[in-house]
Amino acid sequence: MIKQKYSLIVFSVLSVFQLAVPVWMIANREITLRHGRQFRFRAAPVDPYDAFRGRYVALQFEQNTAPIPPDEKLAMNQKVYAELTGDEHGFARIAKVSANRPNDKAYVQCRVSNITDSLVYLQFPFDRYYMDEKLAPVAEAAYREHSRREAQDVYVTVRVKDGNAVLEELYIEEMPIREFLRKSL
Repeated sequence: MIKQKYSLIVFSVLSVFQLAVPVWMIANREITLRHGRQFRFRAAPVDPYDAFRGRYVALQFEQNTAPIPPDEKLAMNQKVYAELTGDEHGFARIAKVSANRPNDKAYVQCRVSNITDSLVYLQFPFDRYYMDEKLAPVAEAAYREHSRREAQDVYVTVRVKDGNAVLEELYIEEMPIREFLRKSL
């Protein structure tokens, strides 16, 4: 009887936990999209496919480096915080990188992908834009064409709140990708 009661309690707790985790993940993403500060990141080229999540446009960003902080020792693949600001054209710039979470600043949690003598290269958590299976290859081709050095009219908007970053939209020629594809097809 006691064993049965104990098993029921454990089962109930595990069931609630299994439901709470995905609900929390979805809620956190939605809160970031609704209340996060928007940043625009200039894109640079990279057709990938994820067997579990489908087709996507692989994104690379023009602004993915920062000077190495003089007072910090950073390592490859280390989790760091990139403090964000905007430039005169409204695009995101990395103001500072730190191993410590900034206070009262917009920041993104990311990973160190490379370190040189003076720069730290960052890997952002928003490097894939998922799309419909049929549109993704066309979008990838348009992305490559428009992110060349001569064109460079591709960017993404990302919502940032409390270190969480959610990719909102991919733009080509100032149009959301789906609208751009609809007009160009």
